[in-house]
Amino acid sequence: MDSSNNPSNTPEHEPAPQNIEVQVYAAPKFWPFMGVGALVGVIIAFISAYLGPESAEISRGSVAGFLAVGFAFVGVLVAGIVFLVVDRITRKKGRRALAVPMGEPEHP
Repeated sequence: MDSSNNPSNTPEHEPAPQNIEVQVYAAPKFWPFMGVGALVGVIIAFISAYLGPESAEISRGSVAGFLAVGFAFVGVLVAGIVFLVVDRITRKKGRRALAVPMGEPEHP
């Protein structure tokens, strides 16, 4: 018996993968936006703490630390909004491209 003609020994022939249409754009990175927002908030907190009037009861360092937490939080919120706006703008400037699958398809 010739096993080369046996259909159970031949691998299944799968159809060729189809090209996929994708949108290509330069996406901004999330964490650098958040880090810069927090850093700007902390810098503004220290400037406002050391330029403001001095209190006899609370040291400037305590005021700076307290303000740094609040201003960093606000800076992260503002940076998140700026990130969303920049991401939306870059998506609109994106272009459509045709992606061609390479290599063997993955089997589960």
